[in-house]
Amino acid sequence: MEENIIVKYTKMILVVLFITIVNCSVHAQIVATDSANNIKVDSLYFKSEALFKCNIKLPKNFNPNTTHTLVIGLHGGGGTPETFINIWNNIAGVDFIYAAPQGPYSILFKKLGNEWSLWSSPDLKIRAQAADLVDDYLADLVKELKEQYAINDIYLFGFSQGAIFTYITGIKNHQLYKGIIVFSGAGIFEPLGREQFAPNWLEEKYLEPAKSLRVFISHGTEDQAAKYELGVKSQEVLTGYGYNVTFHSFEGGHTIDSKILKLALEWINK
Repeated sequence: MEENIIVKYTKMILVVLFITIVNCSVHAQIVATDSANNIKVDSLYFKSEALFKCNIKLPKNFNPNTTHTLVIGLHGGGGTPETFINIWNNIAGVDFIYAAPQGPYSILFKKLGNEWSLWSSPDLKIRAQAADLVDDYLADLVKELKEQYAINDIYLFGFSQGAIFTYITGIKNHQLYKGIIVFSGAGIFEPLGREQFAPNWLEEKYLEPAKSLRVFISHGTEDQAAKYELGVKSQEVLTGYGYNVTFHSFEGGHTIDSKILKLALEWINK
C-alpha cells in the first residue's frame, strides 16, 4: 500500500516539476492535474540566481604561470559533466584545459541527466527563452575560468544537443572563442526534428560577423538521430559565408569517434 502511494506521487511530481531558470522573470504557467485525487497543481517558470557545476581537467604539463588553450565541452541531451569530462582520456597529447559544464536543466532520459534548454517543456516560448539564456550561462563560465586560470585561445565543443548550442552561442558570441567544434550537430537553418524545439535557433544575421571563427565538424554517415545530410548542410552554409571549415565524416552513428577526436586535437594545435 505504501509503495503504491510513493509510486503515484512520484509520477505526479515528475509531471509537475518546479523548474528554476537562471535570471528570468515569471513568464508562463502550466497547469497539471492529479486526476486520482482531483487536485489541480500550478507550475511556473521564473529566473533566479543559482550555482552550477563545471568539471575541469588540467593537462599533465599544467603550469599556472603559463597560458593554456581552453576547450569547453557541452554534453548531449541527457548527458552529464561526469561522463563528458572523460572523452579525451584516451587521446594522447592533450595539453589544453578541458572544462565540462553541467546543462542547467534536469531531464529523465533513460537515467537522470541534464539538458541545455527546456526541450522537455511543451511550451515553445519556454524552450526558446531557455535557449537564449545559454549565451549568458556560457559567457559567465568563460569569465569565471579566465579568472581562475591563465588562458589564451578558447574553443567551444559540443555533441548532439551540445553541438546545437555550440553553433548558437559560439556564433552569436564569436568574440569569446577562437573556434567551434561540432560533433553530430543539426543543420543550420533546418528544423530540429518534426517539431522545432527552438524556433529560429540560429538567425542568419549572426553568421556574417562571426566568419573569423575556425570550425571543425564531425558527422557519422549512419547517424539516425541527426542525419548525416544535416552536417553537410551546415558545412555548406558556413563555407558560403566564408568560414574556414574542416569537415570529417566517419562510418558510424550518433557518437563521438575517437579517431576523429584525435584529428580535432591536431586541428586545435594548428
